[in-house]
Amino acid sequence: MEKRIPLGFIELEGGRKPIYALYDFFLNFTFEKKENWEDLRLLVNIFLEAYMKQNPETIVALIEDEIFVTTQIEQYLNNLTMPKKQDFQLKEVNIEKFTYVEVQNSVNTDPPIEMRATEYSVMSISQNPGNVSNQIWLLAEDAKKLIPAGAFSNYVPRDEVSGATYPNASGIMFVSLARLSRQGTTAGELASFLLGKTTDVTSSEVKKIADTLKKSCEEFCVDREVKKSMSVAEKLRMEGRVEGRVEGRVEGRAETIRELSELVRRRYANSRN
Repeated sequence: MEKRIPLGFIELEGGRKPIYALYDFFLNFTFEKKENWEDLRLLVNIFLEAYMKQNPETIVALIEDEIFVTTQIEQYLNNLTMPKKQDFQLKEVNIEKFTYVEVQNSVNTDPPIEMRATEYSVMSISQNPGNVSNQIWLLAEDAKKLIPAGAFSNYVPRDEVSGATYPNASGIMFVSLARLSRQGTTAGELASFLLGKTTDVTSSEVKKIADTLKKSCEEFCVDREVKKSMSVAEKLRMEGRVEGRVEGRVEGRAETIRELSELVRRRYANSRN
């Protein structure tokens, strides 16, 4: 990844560490707070709108209902070893629609991203039966395998015989922040800011998000619980021990999940719809 501009620095026992906009722990800290939920909605909707403009026939829709956000902040604070869940769940309260957001700094994970995305999709669909349960993966690095062209790929279920896309189906969207950041659009400016390519933004929407993240970074860098957790994690790494939070690793997958994953994997097709 290219050299990034940090939002700020945190003083730990092991020294001064930079905090970047796409740092998972920091983002979970930020969007755990209800006063920042609308900024998370705005962030997601900017990317959704950019996709919708490129694909006017899509079944994708903006998040417009009242939302309730669930984060993984407790796992980050306590360095818990448990099955990894996605960073954010945005539940549209009145229509029972779910959007899961995952921030991914590296595209090289174990298991691979496509396997994780499928498994997360299976889990979210099984947890929310009968409801739309979409995923959005914000990728900091380029991933040609997942996004062959452009800045987006949206995988949606199709009928294996007719090829028709299910109109009310859950989907998996991958967003290339690297490619978007080269575009002179609102989504491109947001991607540039999140990647740490710039801290100066002109769009009012992106500025609102940027101001929230900058303010939150100041709070994050002085939070005692955050410092304690990061210091523990740092010691574990220095001792050569496996940190409780292993990005990209899902533990305890049941055989039924594997079977469902294979079923979903066969039914997902790369679609511009």
